[in-house]
Amino acid sequence: MSSMNLNLARKWRSKDFDTIVGQALSCKMLKNSLYLDQYFPVYLFSGQRGCGKTTTARVFAAAINCQNRMGFQKNPKKNSVPCLTCDSCTAMLEGRHPDFIEIDAASHTGVDNVRSIIESASFLPVMGNKKLYLIDEAHMLSKASFNALLKILEEPPPSVLFILATTDPHKIIDTVTSRCFQLFFTPVGERDLLQHLKNVCTQEAITYDEAGLKAVIQAADGSVRDALNVVERARFSHGAITQKNVLALLGHLDDEQAVHLFEIILGQKPQDLIAFFKKLNLTRFSASAVWFKLVDLVRAALWVSYGAQPEHFSVYSQRLGTLVAGSSAQRLHAIASLLYEQEQYFVRTSAQHELLEMVLLRICQENSDNNSSGGSGASAAPSVTSSEGSCSEGDELQDEEDEEPEDDDAVASRSASEKSEGASDRTMWQAFLADLKDADQALLISIFSQASIACEHSLDRLSVTFPKNLAFFDDWLNETTSVWKPRLQKIFGEAVAVQTAFTGQETKEPPKLERAARDKRNEKVSSEVEKKTPRELQSMRSKNTSQAKKYNSYRSNGSSRGKMLAVNESSAKERAIDVSDAATWERTALVLQQFPGVVTELVVEGEITHSMEPSMAGAPLRAQAAASVMREMI
Repeated sequence: MSSMNLNLARKWRSKDFDTIVGQALSCKMLKNSLYLDQYFPVYLFSGQRGCGKTTTARVFAAAINCQNRMGFQKNPKKNSVPCLTCDSCTAMLEGRHPDFIEIDAASHTGVDNVRSIIESASFLPVMGNKKLYLIDEAHMLSKASFNALLKILEEPPPSVLFILATTDPHKIIDTVTSRCFQLFFTPVGERDLLQHLKNVCTQEAITYDEAGLKAVIQAADGSVRDALNVVERARFSHGAITQKNVLALLGHLDDEQAVHLFEIILGQKPQDLIAFFKKLNLTRFSASAVWFKLVDLVRAALWVSYGAQPEHFSVYSQRLGTLVAGSSAQRLHAIASLLYEQEQYFVRTSAQHELLEMVLLRICQENSDNNSSGGSGASAAPSVTSSEGSCSEGDELQDEEDEEPEDDDAVASRSASEKSEGASDRTMWQAFLADLKDADQALLISIFSQASIACEHSLDRLSVTFPKNLAFFDDWLNETTSVWKPRLQKIFGEAVAVQTAFTGQETKEPPKLERAARDKRNEKVSSEVEKKTPRELQSMRSKNTSQAKKYNSYRSNGSSRGKMLAVNESSAKERAIDVSDAATWERTALVLQQFPGVVTELVVEGEITHSMEPSMAGAPLRAQAAASVMREMI
């Protein structure tokens, strides 16, 4: 096949180390290995697509068998490898070298393919000094194939070298990775890639401008192959590589359009945003490209707000500075957080343009609401951080229009309003706890009273953070969502989104009032147990055992949690014990904080077993959980 029939990516594939783009460190290590005539039995080349892994492997293979290798080792400045002129190099260029075997692991994943490699490796090379096996996309090999390769990778025949190339090195098992000399191929830098594209366009007589090539580089994301493919597509569709042609080909917004869209989002009304969508004809652009362009723009705006020069949109840094002067860093953070939170839905939906419009209208609507309220451009978005629900202020979207300076009375009035809003959140949280109390939800009250909340009114979000030592309530809290969430939304609003996390500071001991009440309940239950007859105690044990069995069936089958110890009822002796010393009964004290009750000691045929009878009326599931947890933890 003539070279004129090849696409640019294949036609301009590097044939020696000097023409490999953007991988100077990897090439230096391989050339030093050739100069010292020292080789590793297995090489692992890893990196993203199109960064030169396979190309470098072929060049390295050609250099090892190059007939000019001895001259390179004597004087590397005057001699280069591969020389591209000897018989071995010519065979490599024509793809007919008998000692270079390239294998696509994606289509040769089985153990039988590995066995054939092991068998052929025992034969000596025909033309060169080494027989080289290049296994491309090595992560596609099955685990059984990797295990079959282990021995020959560790101790191959002296005349054999292996090169593994992969885009996903984490998928290669550790026992293989530990036997390899690893080379990491980084994304090609903008400067190296720009110079390479200029050289290709000049040699191929392709009309271009530097702005167009920079647009290609931004779309290629460090891949030489992707960049050349975009150049070729633009060449065939528009004839010249200009920024306008490249952006039209890829369906990307230009920087001017993106900045104007950002201005509308921050400072205008939703009606103006819809009008801009219609004028722009948003559906002809790539929704994902617009989304990530906005993410980069918000990031650049944040950099400008902190007085730093952004990596992208540097031409618009002065304009962005004027724009963010009417907003705040907190609001920009809120917009970025919203975009990142919605990204998981955006990448999965088939209606990306519609979701993009909804998210941008939501941001713009919040700004419009702030403007229509007549308040300050930086209205407060309360964020509750204390365990009692106290709120701290964060800024929302600000109006871009000029406003009259506030006098002292107005400032005092606004401060009082903000404090009142924080107090309102605390009041609502206390009302929620009171509602749980009225509903006889003792355990929920105990858990939620130890939580801290964060209110973000601009995003209709309430974050509830529990102490770390309550993490074992996570599953149960999810199971009882139908109990507490409607009560929470009834007070904070139906549209509020509730997020829970168990990352707060651990609580050392319960509050004094709870501790006093618990001790009082324990004393009462202990006195009641002492008054009971043996028959009544036996009835209590039977009831407790029945509840625990029901709880075991409720949990997953085969779970070790809650397995009951079969006891001989006729020979059992039971007595209440004192566990008030928290230092001695540390785990028991932890459980009693959440499950008030009395701990008893069972003596069955000389063996001592501790159990607990919960004193929580109206909560059978929690009582079963308490009995089960006690048997597991004590």
